[in-house]
Amino acid sequence: MCQAHGTECIFPRPDDNYQPRAPNSLRKSPANVKQRFAYRSYGPLHARTYSVPHTLLQPANPASSGTGVDPQFSGALADLPQMACASGYEQSAENQPNLVDIVAEAGDDSSHVVSPAVAGDNDILESYLSVASTSRNRCLAMSPTSTRPMRPVRFDVVPRRPLGVATVQSLAASKCELIEKYLGPDIEEYLNLFFQKANVCFPVFDEASFRSAYSLHKEKISSALICSLYANSLVYWKSSPKLRPGRTPDIRFIWNQANEALHSELFLSPGLSTVISIIINVSGRPSTSMFGNGGMVGTAVALSNALGLNRDPSSWDISPLEKSLRIRIWWLVLIHDRWCSLAYGTPLQVHRAQYDVPFPSVDDLCSTGTSTYQRAAASVFVALTTLTDVVARYLEHVYCVSKHSSYAEMSVMDLEQVLSDWEESLTDEIRRLVIRGTNLDVPGAANFRLAYLAVKLLLRRIQLDLSNGSAQVEENTPSPLHMQAQRSAEDITHLIQELDEAQVQGFWIPVHAFSITSATMFLLRSGLRMKGNNRNMPLHIAKDMINTLQAHRQRFDWDIADNCLAHCSDLVEKLGMDNLQAEYDLSASGFPNLTENNNIDPSILEDLFSGSSSFSEGFVL
Repeated sequence: MCQAHGTECIFPRPDDNYQPRAPNSLRKSPANVKQRFAYRSYGPLHARTYSVPHTLLQPANPASSGTGVDPQFSGALADLPQMACASGYEQSAENQPNLVDIVAEAGDDSSHVVSPAVAGDNDILESYLSVASTSRNRCLAMSPTSTRPMRPVRFDVVPRRPLGVATVQSLAASKCELIEKYLGPDIEEYLNLFFQKANVCFPVFDEASFRSAYSLHKEKISSALICSLYANSLVYWKSSPKLRPGRTPDIRFIWNQANEALHSELFLSPGLSTVISIIINVSGRPSTSMFGNGGMVGTAVALSNALGLNRDPSSWDISPLEKSLRIRIWWLVLIHDRWCSLAYGTPLQVHRAQYDVPFPSVDDLCSTGTSTYQRAAASVFVALTTLTDVVARYLEHVYCVSKHSSYAEMSVMDLEQVLSDWEESLTDEIRRLVIRGTNLDVPGAANFRLAYLAVKLLLRRIQLDLSNGSAQVEENTPSPLHMQAQRSAEDITHLIQELDEAQVQGFWIPVHAFSITSATMFLLRSGLRMKGNNRNMPLHIAKDMINTLQAHRQRFDWDIADNCLAHCSDLVEKLGMDNLQAEYDLSASGFPNLTENNNIDPSILEDLFSGSSSFSEGFVL
């Protein structure tokens, strides 16, 4: 490292007296030349923070040698302070970065991706200033096997905190302490619930690594992250035999504290830990703020792009832990972005052309010795990420408003082929889960099944709009595309009806509440088309949906049912009453309107309704 910087290599001992360098030697040092250049380029902050500031360097594996990367910068690059060096933190036995460094509180400086448009400037300047061997490549480049032009990924060191804000000004730490005091001695049980219910289906952390960091270095973990974790676990408290007999926690109060802690960290020291906190926060239940969640997802996307998470790290010279983490976090952000887009009616914030991160694999999510139960859950999550990519293709079509875009040119069959190709790519187990709805006891399977049915309903809606079927509401005979969309909505109802207690109390992405509402609204739309028909099956199925959701809400406190109950309960009841009235009017129209028939003799009417003998003698009783 000293050779890379052109400095003298000194290992001081505690009993050595510090001898400052002579001013002349400092001025002649090549490192001082780079220091003065960095001072002019980035201001006095970086010259003061780093003895040898680096403009654009490659993150290195700490176990390797001769990389020529400043350990402070390597930690900032992945936004994991001191992740790539041992100073200040204990490392694992293999001298690899551990999770405590990943979720640690941020330092004063962090990494920020450099625009590819100006990356070439830094290549020239770095070659001029470099005193190390020119054979080392200091940029992170795409894999040579890529058919696209090389686009190097470079990072710069930037201040983490606003000027004038000190590290000790942490509101998040006080909020975390407040939450832990409120939850009391059962705090470990809430941590268990998070990993048993949420993390196994939506894998943010490797459980063993996080538990080790939590038990040994809890004080170094981001307080906002811990607050979000506690709040996320509260919705599962009835599933714990230890917590169920106790008092009901005030979930809303805890979430408010966690939100304040997250926003505090977002202002003071945003970084990778903030992205993880947002992921846990947005996936938390109950979900009450569309604006808040949508804004936080946008912030997570912006931070992820700034940290370079949108680029494939497979060929980077970093540890496997960092590679796996970056891939996983990026796809968790994408899942929130796309499903929130479907639920909230807002365009996508990330398009498929703006990233090249591969899909996570089961091996990336599961370590050696993982149980079959956990590997099955990981398989479901991987399938959810690939399904999320299908959602993106449909949403790009839905939100396309430009006449010059290729998304608007997709035909009905093209859209159908996208989902068919995805179904064919699945393994046998996942395919049975998707097509037939089997094995819903696997963690996350019910949530995944609902996601698939929601995508299928979205596809049918798009096809119906393309065929102008939505304008034919007055027709008594619905089109085949309309019937296909209705069947998709019915499948969602049947899924909700078949859920048992364990599945209802399991993991659900909060925005799936809007998928249930969407299915019910389409059933009501179909029921309105068949108004007055005594076999109005769409309306009957919509009623069954409402009744089932009310039962799940009362028995299991299922918050996913709230959105549909709030928007559709009164509408189902009103449409049901109108349908009964229409049936009555239709049946009444089969009899003559005697009061309006002026050709009938009034005396005959009197005999007819008075029960005279002349009228009744013709009937044999």
